Amino acid sequence: MSRCGAAIRDPAQIRAYGKQVEAQLADFAQTVKAGSHTELAMVYRLRDMLLSQRAYLTAMTDYTAHGGKSRGSALYTDLTGGTKPFGQLPDTFTFALDETEAPLIQELWFEDGTCRTGWRAPRPIPEDDDFFENVWRSYRETGNID
Repeated sequence: MSRCGAAIRDPAQIRAYGKQVEAQLADFAQTVKAGSHTELAMVYRLRDMLLSQRAYLTAMTDYTAHGGKSRGSALYTDLTGGTKPFGQLPDTFTFALDETEAPLIQELWFEDGTCRTGWRAPRPIPEDDDFFENVWRSYRETGNID
């Protein structure tokens, strides 16, 4: 997972590893066995890790499929439209920045045994100033009774 889904992400490797994780989950009941109750905990832990990897890899694949580029803490390899900051670096470091003015928010959920994704606009920031400090000050002064 660290090879394709850490700070430097190659979309082709993400898709390839995603297929491997899907195959491991599909064959999980036939290939993974517990010999004792102690090992059973490790079986559940392994399944949880595979399900988590599936979710993260699905989100990353969907992000790049929607034109997502490097931003924040993730550098997505882009050999077609990207640039390499230093010539001596490997091609993995070729990237393009996401300079979207109004980015959408990606959502991911698990439904019918499948990871699903969707995109939506950010919700507006609430007008209320119900920050802890303001509410606490009001409580100390008035007991929050108007």
